[in-house]
Amino acid sequence: MEEKKVKEEKEKKAIETIDVNELIEGNKIFESRGHSLLRVTYDGTKKNLRIPIKSSGVSELIDEFNKKAPQPPAEKCLVEPGTPMGNDLGIIKKQWVFLSNYADPDYVKAKEDHDSNLGIMIVMRGLDMDIKDKDGTVIEDTGRKVKALRAMGLSGNHFTQLVEDINSLTRFVEEKESDFLPG
Repeated sequence: MEEKKVKEEKEKKAIETIDVNELIEGNKIFESRGHSLLRVTYDGTKKNLRIPIKSSGVSELIDEFNKKAPQPPAEKCLVEPGTPMGNDLGIIKKQWVFLSNYADPDYVKAKEDHDSNLGIMIVMRGLDMDIKDKDGTVIEDTGRKVKALRAMGLSGNHFTQLVEDINSLTRFVEEKESDFLPG
C-alpha cells in the first residue's frame, strides 16, 4: 500500500514533456516562472511566504557579470622539478611560472563584493513582482529596492534561498527530486 502511495506521488511530480516543432519569434517558450517559499515566524508560528519568481534574463545577467569578475593577482615563481609544486605542475626542468594568488586580501574582498552584487542583481531580475514604497509607488532604483527588502526583514538565508530558487527554475532537477522521494 505504501509503495502505491509513493508511486502516485512520483507521478504527480512528473514533468510534462512537450514536443517543439517550431520556434516563433516573440513566443516566450523558454521563460520559466515559479515561486520561492521563504520561511518566516509570526508570533511564534512558522509560515511560508510564497514569492513569485522568474528566470527570464538571469543567465544573460550572470554571463555579463562573470565577464567583469575580478581576477586574482599572478605572481611569478621559480619552480623546480621534484618539489611538491613542481610535481603538481608536472615541471621537468626549472622554470618560471605565473601562479594566481587566490588568498590576496584585495582579491578576496573584490570577489566577495562581486559575488554579493551578482546575488543582488539575480534577485532583482528574478523577482516577478514590483517592490513599492510606503506610498505605493514602484521603486525603480536597485539600491532602494535592496534597502527596502532589508527593512522588511529579508535575511541572508532568505536572500540565498531566493537566488537558489531563481537559478533552479531552468535547471534540470529531476535527480534532486528523486533524492527526496523513496523508491
